[in-house]
Amino acid sequence: MSAAHSHDSLAIDGGTPVRTRPWPAWPRVDEAEWVKVIEPRLREVYLSHVEGLPGPRAHGFAAEFARWCGVEWGVMTPHGTDALMAAVAGALDLDGLRDPGEIIAPAYTFIATASAPLAVRCQVALADVDPETYTLDPTAVEALIGPDTVGIVAVHLGGQPADMTALGEVARRHGLALIEDCAQAHGAAWRGRRVGGWGDCGAFSFQSSKNLTCGEGGCVTTDDFDLYERVMSFIDVGRRPHGERWEYPRLGWNYRPSEYLAALLTARLPSVTSDLERRADNAAYLSGLLSPVDGLDAPCLAAGATSHAYHLYMMTYRAEAFGGRSRDAFVAALGAEGIPAMAGYTQPLSEQPALAELRQQYPGVLRVGDLTATREVCAHSVWLPQSLLLADTWEMDDVATAVGRIQRAWTR
Repeated sequence: MSAAHSHDSLAIDGGTPVRTRPWPAWPRVDEAEWVKVIEPRLREVYLSHVEGLPGPRAHGFAAEFARWCGVEWGVMTPHGTDALMAAVAGALDLDGLRDPGEIIAPAYTFIATASAPLAVRCQVALADVDPETYTLDPTAVEALIGPDTVGIVAVHLGGQPADMTALGEVARRHGLALIEDCAQAHGAAWRGRRVGGWGDCGAFSFQSSKNLTCGEGGCVTTDDFDLYERVMSFIDVGRRPHGERWEYPRLGWNYRPSEYLAALLTARLPSVTSDLERRADNAAYLSGLLSPVDGLDAPCLAAGATSHAYHLYMMTYRAEAFGGRSRDAFVAALGAEGIPAMAGYTQPLSEQPALAELRQQYPGVLRVGDLTATREVCAHSVWLPQSLLLADTWEMDDVATAVGRIQRAWTR
């Protein structure tokens, strides 16, 4: 139950918070599940004498996850960034030595979307995003295509599917590889098909905050068998899948995952669908509560999106409807009321110090397009974490109550 509060003073000003009850913790743990499900799987790995090669559990999980995504092939990796590196290398058939060309990616995303292509020697061009969905704008992508462009990385940010129809058409028209960064989008779907199956390949993360997690981990998904073989060689020091152990037909690296992580993911995969549905239901209910609030726009569902994974509930805040108070002040006030919130990415990726310095030191490695919408999103976005949406539906009322309380206090 929400904490009772006898007056309308904001918690940040010394009032009683709207909520003192904790939100669901993530990753979710349960002692009964440990005893019945998790511990037996980890024990099996421990007693099997197979904690790594030949990786039967990693291969088994990757195949099961690929089927869940609706594709033929999956390759598990130790991290989501590794998965994206392997996906880019597999899609472009890279050997890690030649200069392959340029990848276009959104400027509103986690740094790995840029650092992974850079790690396999690609140049990167950062394009603008759609101001409503926060995902890669196909028109901005096409405007940025140059003679060295070889691929596009579409990010399904926060669980919102990018416009895979339009981006697919751009990629086909210009003969470009299309890679999906699905790190935050387990189960999201575009026109009835889950992400990870629209482009040449998809790259997922199982890092500790993700909707399916084992602490750290990743997976590449694809319907292209040749690409699958290239990814397998990339992560397994150049070996062919099911080839001889001491034969190396390709140049590769060691990104093989732990069997313990595979066992944990296999145990957790069955709950992803029900969690996906719960988040979607609670997000829809919360959006209904927030729809009358002037100055706070709930996340939209993109036209063509049939499932939003809601790794993040991403809102747009307008200060003028809250007495001119800044977005950061609003985030702090929400936190004081017991509502976990964050500003998210507060600057375009090109302005992160690492990439800004890279651009100065190595001209031509990083290009930047017009980022008008990205700058607006950076200035006005407010994120709620996915774990909040796993609470009971009635608990979403606390979010709306806190928002209303803050707005009344700041506009009276």
